[in-house]
Amino acid sequence: MKYIFLDIDGVLNNENTKDCNPSGYAGVSMKLVRNLAKVVQRTDAKIILTSDWKYGWSEKRFCCDNDIIYLLDKLKKCRLKIHGCTHDEKLDDKFFTDRGAGIRRYLESCGDAEGYVIIDDHIFADFDEEQKAHLIHTDPVKGFTEDDADRAIEILSGYESNG
Repeated sequence: MKYIFLDIDGVLNNENTKDCNPSGYAGVSMKLVRNLAKVVQRTDAKIILTSDWKYGWSEKRFCCDNDIIYLLDKLKKCRLKIHGCTHDEKLDDKFFTDRGAGIRRYLESCGDAEGYVIIDDHIFADFDEEQKAHLIHTDPVKGFTEDDADRAIEILSGYESNG
């Protein structure tokens, strides 16, 4: 199985995103969602939420908060869905300094990872060297671009470029 560890803010939205989620914060850009869809279509990777948006997510849609329902509806337009989320142990840490640990725990628990990519606009202090090699570090001004999508496909396909 291949996995996409997905942040939302600065990835599926950017400074030009006009749409808002139900809470009134930046929503998601369908253009950026389509870039993510390209990766999923080419690699058959499963989306795992790492974003703080995950705190409103549940496998049961009726248990999700309104912001997640909004996100799920946007993803569904491109035939995408969320397959899981990472779990943070430092819930009171506003800087999510254990995001890398959450990804490691997820990969260890599933045991079937053939490949993975992390898509985030931050590089967290606990990302190890392997995680950094699998990171698409997005520019929050642009979000997840077509070039980022191509790089994610390369990583998930096992072909790392020097960029």
